Amino acid sequence: MHDPVEIAARFQNIATRLLRQARVLDEGSSITSAQYSTLSTLFSHPGLPLTELAAFEMVSHPTMSRTVSALIKQGLIVSAKDSQDRRAVRLSLSEAGKVAYQQVYAKRLAIIGAVLKRLKPETVADLLDNFEQLMGKPDS
Repeated sequence: MHDPVEIAARFQNIATRLLRQARVLDEGSSITSAQYSTLSTLFSHPGLPLTELAAFEMVSHPTMSRTVSALIKQGLIVSAKDSQDRRAVRLSLSEAGKVAYQQVYAKRLAIIGAVLKRLKPETVADLLDNFEQLMGKPDS
């Protein structure tokens, strides 16, 4: 099988199934997938302004504004004026936000870990090496 479209379709199917399993675990949570992604970015990069956060998440400014507003209302994100530019606002996770992020993160790691445990260690190492070559090493 060397058809790039068929290979891409199979990868898409696998990614969709993993995300579906993650959403099932998140059902008891008030955090959506988009909100989790935002929390994840701020966990790794605290103090981002809204425009940079939107760029990181590859969404529009208004979309990110709505996501951040909801997370602020939930008490998971705090905003603070930039000490250098008082017009700018920097966003960070609150203590509750860090806890919420880490809870969802742990559940998602458990899903992926359960899948990877079914593979040989050398297969997992090869997968990791290949994906890092394709996508680059993670920034966090």
